[in-house]
Amino acid sequence: MIILCGLLLGLPLLAIGGVMFFSPARASNFSVWFENSKASAAILTAVAWVWATYEIMIFGANIFAEFAAGSGIPPVRWLLSALALAFDHFWVLTPILIYLTYVWMPANLPVRALAGILMLFPTPLFRVTRHYLPVAGLAPVHVFVLTAYIAAVIGMYGMFYPWRIEKAAAFILGRNLCARLLGALLALDGLALVIIGIAINPT
Repeated sequence: MIILCGLLLGLPLLAIGGVMFFSPARASNFSVWFENSKASAAILTAVAWVWATYEIMIFGANIFAEFAAGSGIPPVRWLLSALALAFDHFWVLTPILIYLTYVWMPANLPVRALAGILMLFPTPLFRVTRHYLPVAGLAPVHVFVLTAYIAAVIGMYGMFYPWRIEKAAAFILGRNLCARLLGALLALDGLALVIIGIAINPT
């Protein structure tokens, strides 16, 4: 599983970093296209909400069900059971939320939806990496963990301020040296994730 995570994370980073390093102009053109792409907005919004629904149904329903089982007060138990049932059927709202997000929040939506995905992917990744973490000290798997935390921070910021992410991207990609430096870092990170994912033996 760690190999799959390494490929899914590393190859896109390697590709994006390579384009930024070798052709900042193309990377800039793609960034402008992406920011204004309705297709990207629709697809990424759907992916983000479906993924969020999956996580909500797993954690929300389980948490409220556990509290309901442990509650000795009938009204509280009934309320918690109702909340668990609601979270367990959250998928009913997902198509509505996808549509309303696309219709009511069109501005900066591709970046905002991508930011949402950046916030979501660390959760399933951590379910995998926890099996490879050492009891103490650093290990190669921490490259996955650090990448996930950085992505989550960028995602949280991008959810609330997507236009600032767009401005930052335009600033970096508009300057060859900055674009190449960031591209090199992304490519190296991607390459490291691929190599580490393949090299780590299952435990």
